[in-house]
Amino acid sequence: MFATPDEAENAFYTAFANADLEGMMAVWLESEALICIHPVGGKITGQKAVRASWGEVFRGSPGLRFRLAEVSRTQDALLAIHVLHEYITVPGENVERQPMVATNIYQLTQEGWRMILHHASPVAVQKQAEKPVGRLH
Repeated sequence: MFATPDEAENAFYTAFANADLEGMMAVWLESEALICIHPVGGKITGQKAVRASWGEVFRGSPGLRFRLAEVSRTQDALLAIHVLHEYITVPGENVERQPMVATNIYQLTQEGWRMILHHASPVAVQKQAEKPVGRLH
């Protein structure tokens, strides 16, 4: 049971880093209304499909390290929305990958706060402005 949305979020990223499918699914609400969108992926709906998608992710990426930044939180009595940047380091690499921007939505239930949506996508890379040629004045 997660007493706060932050506890649920910590459990989510701990399970993600440890490739722990049971720990991951303990964070999600038991519902067919769940939605998960992995980076550059399609919309995955329902508990069974979300579970299968995380199983697939974990087979291909065990031992990830996460650094969360630029976290924005909003909450009312029943819903909490967290928007943040996920900086991921892959085992064997010493440099963080380009960040993902993630939206995590949690709902308060009789069993505490549970995730109902996770949507992650690559942060758009901004091109540097070209230097002007010649003098401006």
